[in-house]
Amino acid sequence: MVIALQRASSIPKTYFLNIPALNVLEVLPEPPHDDSSKNKDLFFLKGALATRTHKQVARAEEATTDSVFDFAQVIGPGFNEKDLPVTAELFKKVHRDTKIAITAAKEIFHRKRPFSWRDATGALAKKGYAYPSGHTTRAFLWSELLVNLFPEKEKEIKEEARQKAWNRVILGRHYPDDVYGGEIFGRYLSQEFLKNPQFQEEWKKVHQEVDDFKKKSPTAFIVPVSRDTSESDANSLPEAAPSL
Repeated sequence: MVIALQRASSIPKTYFLNIPALNVLEVLPEPPHDDSSKNKDLFFLKGALATRTHKQVARAEEATTDSVFDFAQVIGPGFNEKDLPVTAELFKKVHRDTKIAITAAKEIFHRKRPFSWRDATGALAKKGYAYPSGHTTRAFLWSELLVNLFPEKEKEIKEEARQKAWNRVILGRHYPDDVYGGEIFGRYLSQEFLKNPQFQEEWKKVHQEVDDFKKKSPTAFIVPVSRDTSESDANSLPEAAPSL
């Protein structure tokens, strides 16, 4: 069903995505509506909040910077804006398109944030819908594209995306179903980008830039062994939403 998107009075201009043509309701399952499903989703959220540690919260708060270059933690210090300007510029365009797509999807479902959202302050307290999770959508979109760039880092990149997703539950910003929807939507959007001819042309330049930098600085994409991976809970994200 694309009608809800087509009714929008003004859709911002995008670089690669055709927002009205996105098959949101064909891709995303609807969030829980019946009491049983809602209660199950709430149960998982409360469990995450009750068992979270100070270290997990601090790490999750730090991760709210929400940049594709956060993945440097698992790719290596060479993955940064300064050394990869072509890559950085393309991901800025991807970020903008994705933000518009996420807003359009949320406007279809109108799912309210969890009760814990009211505890947020400042910029985090602004109103907004919960489903699908924007942070999670971006995390899985980025992970799909980054695995295309760094196939040798596939396991680490995907685990980092899952950690980013679960952070949203740890902070009480989203229900598990919201991040599950974000995972699906992020993977879907990655395919929409990759099949766009203009994106393909710019993506080739990104590949070339990364390959050239790998040759120039072979150690730039080696993660220091001192990286703290203790208390990782990336695998806490269910393989499927608890209500499905």
